[in-house]
Amino acid sequence: MRAKVADAIHLVQNRIRWKPGSAANHLGKRKRRGHLSPEATLTDYERIIRSVVGDVNATVYLYVYNSAAYVAVVSIIQRRTWLALFALDGLLESAYIVERPDLYLSNPAFEKMGTLDEVLS
Repeated sequence: MRAKVADAIHLVQNRIRWKPGSAANHLGKRKRRGHLSPEATLTDYERIIRSVVGDVNATVYLYVYNSAAYVAVVSIIQRRTWLALFALDGLLESAYIVERPDLYLSNPAFEKMGTLDEVLS
């Protein structure tokens, strides 16, 4: 599984791919929730996602939901905890600010794998 997670991270690092039609929906949701400024563009949002998946000190989790495995990469960006969530095929599900990371990530669905640097080495 570790190799699949590493491959998925490399895919996202190389190219952000959204489910068809979902990028605009996610951008709007982040703006409504105050995670992004009202004038933020998809480019701004994807820049944050690239920062998360490019941070060697980010924490990587395997997230299982309805028996499907996802990769969650968590990093501090602009003093906020951001989580980027994507499938093993590199298709982005979402990226958002986690308000209470200790509580949120203690959910048993999140299995900590290590830092990004550890997972990719």
